[in-house]
Amino acid sequence: MKARFPFLTLSLIGTAVCPVQAGEPVEPAAAPISIQSAPSRWRFGAGYAPLIGLKTEFRGLGTFNNVYLPQPTGGGQDYNYDDGFVNVDSSGNAGDKTWNWGYENASQLDPANGGSIDFSLTNSLANGRAGDNNETASGVELFTYYDMGAVAIGGLKERGATWGFRGGLHYARVDVGNSEATTTDLTKLTDRFTLDGVIAPLAPYTGTFGGPGPLINDSPTRTITAGGQALVTGTRDLDVHLATFNFGSYLEIPVTRKIDFMVEAGVSAAIASGSYHYQSETAVTGLGTQGSTGSDSETSVLPGVYVGVGGSYQLNESWAIQAAGRYQYMDQFDLGDGASEAVLSFDSAFILSLGAVYSF
Repeated sequence: MKARFPFLTLSLIGTAVCPVQAGEPVEPAAAPISIQSAPSRWRFGAGYAPLIGLKTEFRGLGTFNNVYLPQPTGGGQDYNYDDGFVNVDSSGNAGDKTWNWGYENASQLDPANGGSIDFSLTNSLANGRAGDNNETASGVELFTYYDMGAVAIGGLKERGATWGFRGGLHYARVDVGNSEATTTDLTKLTDRFTLDGVIAPLAPYTGTFGGPGPLINDSPTRTITAGGQALVTGTRDLDVHLATFNFGSYLEIPVTRKIDFMVEAGVSAAIASGSYHYQSETAVTGLGTQGSTGSDSETSVLPGVYVGVGGSYQLNESWAIQAAGRYQYMDQFDLGDGASEAVLSFDSAFILSLGAVYSF
């Protein structure tokens, strides 16, 4: 039997075996297509960022409350003072006079104009203050940049300036202890009782309820004056955890192929959670010492703004080192128990940052 091959089959085989005839040029194979992805607009960074220039102030120090409460002026009632007393006698203060009185010091007696005796009560204004205008707190921060594109600035040849948005989170702990001695102002209430010519016994003198004894008018004239100062000692402790969120924009300007300069500004909001404890002693000459203690804790949101400058050095395509500083203004943080108050203010606060930035 003779084999038969269809003509179409032979034609296909011939084409597969001899695709190119002698003398025909061979075209080179097409190069593979390479698609490069666009660089990411995001950069992320972290760094050490201390908070400097904080102001701390402790107010309302030096509480000294007299054990005797001042009574309204007018006869027929008991008056007690730091240096004596004028009380109702067994006669019920007949004739608006009493023999139930006493005084301690000869300096209280004024013999002029028929004679009179001054009695006094001393209290403090509790207006002592202490603090520091240059506190520093260690801190760290995380931040990110999102590149929005080029900005035309004349004179830049190799690379153009860029702008974008910046977001960040900064954390610092403000831990302040203060034991500074200070002073508080005193007030002196003076009540003057007239003798109307009666010769007062020598000081110290103490009359009795039953009497009898030298008589003094039972209704005083009153004056209140500044009464010197008292020494205030003790300790104050302020502990605040501060987490600050920042959001704003930046402008980055190339200086050299690897060095960039940056300016930035924006708004901020801090969550401040803190506690204040104090122990105080107020010493008044001749009257002794009184102690007071108190505490308070609170969490508040502090709005603010920031503005800063910085520079970066590009190590390679992905990593850079960045140093920056920014002025960080926020509302002050107050803690107090109604007597003493601790105030943390940011009028002159700056954040200094040194960290690393990673580009995708």
